[in-house]
Amino acid sequence: MSMSTHPADPAGLRRLVVERIAHWIGVPGTDIAPDRPLAELGMSSRDAVAIAGELADALGRELPATLMWETPTVNGLVTLLSGDTAPAPDPAHTPRAATEEEPVAVIGVGCRLPGGVRGPDDYWRLLVEGVDAVGQVSEERRRDFVTPQPPDASPWGGYLDDAALTGFDSAFFGVSPREADSMDPQQRMLLEVTQEALDHAALPAASLAGTNTGVFVGVSAPDYSRLTAADPAAVDAWATTGGATSVAAGRLSYVYDLRGPSVAVDTACSSSLVAVHQACVALRGGDCDTALAGGANVLLTPVVTVAFGRAGALAPDGRCKPFSADADGIVRAEGCAMVVLKRFSDALRDGDRVLAVITATAVNSDGRSNGLTAPNPAAQRALLETAYARADVDPSTVDYVEAHGTGTPLGDPIEAGALAAVLGRGRHPDQPLLLGSAKSNLGHLEAAAGVTGLVKAILALHHGVVPGSLHGERPALDDQPLRLVTEPEPWPRYSGTATAGVSAFGFGGTNAHAVLEEWQPGRPAAVRIPLTRGTATLVQLSDADPARVRHTAGRLADWLGTPDGSAARLQDVARTLAGRAGRGAARAAVVAPDRDALSDALRALAAGRPHPYVSTGDRDRLGPGPVWVFSGYGTQWAAMGRQLLGCEPAFAAAVEKLDPVLAAGCGISLHELLDDCTDDDLRQVEIAQPLLYGTQLALAELWRSYGVRPAAVIGHSMGEVAAAVVAGALDAADGARVIAVRSRLLATLRGGAMAVVDLTDDELGDLEREFPGVHLAVHSSPRQKIVTGEAPAVARLVEHLDAQGRAARAMPVQGAGHSPQVDPLLPELTARLGGIQGRADSAVRIYSTVHEDPTHPCAFDAAQVLRPVRRVEGT
Repeated sequence: MSMSTHPADPAGLRRLVVERIAHWIGVPGTDIAPDRPLAELGMSSRDAVAIAGELADALGRELPATLMWETPTVNGLVTLLSGDTAPAPDPAHTPRAATEEEPVAVIGVGCRLPGGVRGPDDYWRLLVEGVDAVGQVSEERRRDFVTPQPPDASPWGGYLDDAALTGFDSAFFGVSPREADSMDPQQRMLLEVTQEALDHAALPAASLAGTNTGVFVGVSAPDYSRLTAADPAAVDAWATTGGATSVAAGRLSYVYDLRGPSVAVDTACSSSLVAVHQACVALRGGDCDTALAGGANVLLTPVVTVAFGRAGALAPDGRCKPFSADADGIVRAEGCAMVVLKRFSDALRDGDRVLAVITATAVNSDGRSNGLTAPNPAAQRALLETAYARADVDPSTVDYVEAHGTGTPLGDPIEAGALAAVLGRGRHPDQPLLLGSAKSNLGHLEAAAGVTGLVKAILALHHGVVPGSLHGERPALDDQPLRLVTEPEPWPRYSGTATAGVSAFGFGGTNAHAVLEEWQPGRPAAVRIPLTRGTATLVQLSDADPARVRHTAGRLADWLGTPDGSAARLQDVARTLAGRAGRGAARAAVVAPDRDALSDALRALAAGRPHPYVSTGDRDRLGPGPVWVFSGYGTQWAAMGRQLLGCEPAFAAAVEKLDPVLAAGCGISLHELLDDCTDDDLRQVEIAQPLLYGTQLALAELWRSYGVRPAAVIGHSMGEVAAAVVAGALDAADGARVIAVRSRLLATLRGGAMAVVDLTDDELGDLEREFPGVHLAVHSSPRQKIVTGEAPAVARLVEHLDAQGRAARAMPVQGAGHSPQVDPLLPELTARLGGIQGRADSAVRIYSTVHEDPTHPCAFDAAQVLRPVRRVEGT
C-alpha cells in the first residue's frame, strides 16, 4: 500500500485508518463511528497490534505497537498520525479553584420513579396531585426472583414498571446487546436518566467529552450481582463490570468520555445525598467544572425485604407515614434520579437555566450510637449546625425541610427533635418549620432516596409551591415549632428568599444535609444567542441514526399541535433543542417562517420527504465539531460589534491586534469603525468589506476563547477570505490585502444592482432568457436566490415578482458582483494579488461555495469574484 493511495492529509489518513480497521475487525467501514472506542466493535489485542503494524508500513515510519491504546478512536488516530498537537485547554473547561463559599447551581434534573414517573414534569404532577405510587409486586417480578419468596415477604413496594428495568436503548449508548444483557438495571437506568438530565439542562452531552466533568453516584443494592452469581455456568465476560456497583459511576464517565472524578458511593440510605455533597466539594475545589450526581436503587430479590420484615422495620400496610402518630415502619422502593451541577458563577456565565442553588452541604457520622443502625440525636444536631453555618443562613428563617422522614417510630422523633433544636430555636411562633417527605408518595428508595428528596425540593423551589406529604392525618409534632405539610401550599419565604434543607441518613451511620435557595431570575444572567431571527426559526435535531431523527421530528410536530405546544414560544423550543444537539451523527435542521410551516416541515422530515425548509446530514462525513460560516457583503449593520468591545476581552484584544493590520492593508481603523460607524460609512464598499472582514476575524477569536473551534469553515463571497485566514490558508495581512484590492475595484462599478428574490431551482433556466441582463449571484436555498446585473433589468424582475405576490427586495450594495460586470476588473485584480499564495495544507478544512463540488480545493483566484455562490448541503 503506497502513500500515493492514502495521502498524508486528514481525509486520506481517515480513509486509511478506517480501511485497515474494517479489514481486521470484519465490519463495514460505514459502521465505524469516528468518536467511539474501537473496542466496542470487538477489536482484540491481536487486531490492535496488527493494525498498528499495517499503518506503520503504509505511512513509511515506525509506530508503537501500543498505538491503538494511545488513542482508541478513529478521530484520535487521525490526529495522532497527522502530527497534530493536542489543542490548548479550553478556558471554559480548564479546572479552576473556587472559594468554599461559592454556591452550586442545579441546571438539570432527570428521574425514573414509581408511579410511571419519567422525568421532572411527571414527578411534579405526582407530588402536587398527592399520588400514592406504592403497590404490590407484579407477578412477572415474583416469577423472575431467583430466590423463592417466603410467605412472610411483604408484597408492597414502590416498584417501577417492569419495562423501565428490562427496556434499554443500548444502540444509543454504543453498548452491544450482549453486554447490555449483562448490565445491572441500575447501570442502565443511570445512563438513560443522566441523558435525560443533560437534555433537561439543554447541555449537549458531546460538549462534555474530554472535559473534567465529574460523576458521583450513590448505589448500594447488590441484587443483580446476587442473581448472576446464582448460576456460575451462565456467567459471561461482562458479568464483572455488569454487576459491579463501582462501575455504576465508571460507565457514565466511559460512555460520555468524562475525565473528572468518578466515584460510586455506598453509605446505604444516604448514598445519593453524600454523592451530591462530594460533587459540590469537587466543584468548589476545582476538581471539576460540571458534575453529574445522583443515585439508583432496584429491588430484584426479596432478601433485604425479608430481613427488614423480620427485624420489624416494614410497615404492615406498605406505607411510609412520616411524622405521623400512625408511623409503624417503611416500605422499600426503587428508582433513579440525577442532577446536573455547575458552580453558580459558571452557570450564569454560560446562560444556563438555574432551577435552584445549593448553598452548602455537610456530612458526618453517628459514631458510637445506641446500636450500629440506631440514629444519634447529637450527630444530627451537629450536622444541621455545620450545614447552616456554611450556608451563612439563620436556621430560624428556613422555610422547609425535605426530611429523611422514613415513618419509623424511632427515627422520626429523633429527626424532628434535632430539627426543632437547631432550626426551631428562636423561630417566630407564626413561622413554623414546614416538613415533608417524598417517601410518603414513593416509599423509601434507599441509595436513591437522598437525591429523590433533593429533586423534590429543587422542583418545589422552582415552582414556589410546597407539596403535601401523604398519610399524615395525625401529625406527631406536638409542642414543637414544626408543621407537617399535608396539602400543597405557596412557599412562605420567611426571609424573603425561599430556602430549604434536605436530609438523608444511612443505617450505617452516615448523615448528610444540603441547604438550598431559590434562584430569582431578576438577577443578572448571561444572554444566550437567540435561534430566531425576525420571523424565521431554526430547529436542530440530532440522534444516533436518521430513523431516530425522523421519529423525533414526528413527535415534535405532534407536540406543537397540543395545548402545551401551541402555548410554547418557538424561540424557547429552538433554544432547548439546540442544547440537546450532539446526540448522534445524524443531523437535521429546519428553518421555517412560522409555526404552521415548521410543523409541515417536521412532518415531511418524519416521512422522509424532501422539503425546502429541511436540511439533513451526517456529522461523521466531516468529523466532530462545528462548521463556521463567514457571511458576505450586505450583512453589515451599524453598531455591529460595538457592545462586544466593552464586554468581551477576547474580542477587544483581537480588534487591537487587527487594527494596525487593517490600517496598513485597507486604510481603516477597525476599532474606530466598530465604536462609531454610520450608515453612510457602510454604503461605501471599500469601508464596509474591510470592516466585515475584521469583525469576522475578531469574532473567531472570541469563539476560540470560549473553547469553540471549527472542524471546517465555509465562506460566502468575500467571507471566503476571512474563512481562509481562520483556517490557516492565508495570514491576516494577506487577507486584508485581498479585501482591500477587491473592495476598491468593486467600488468603481456603476449601474449594477443586486436583489434577494423568491425563485425556485426549476425557474433558473428561464431567468436570463426572460430577463436579459439579470444573472444568478447566490443559490441561497431551493426557493430563494440573490440575483445581480444591470440595475434596470434587476428592477424589472423585482417588479414582476412583486406583482405575483412573491418576496423580492433590492440590496443596499454598490455594483453587480458575481456578474459579467466584473469581467474588466479581473486582469488588474489578478495582477495586484499575484504575489499572494494560499496554503493548501491548512489546519482546518475549507469548503468552497463557488464550485459545484463543495469539496473541490479552494483556489482563491480572482475569478471567484465572478462565480455564483452555491448552496452547500450535507457537508
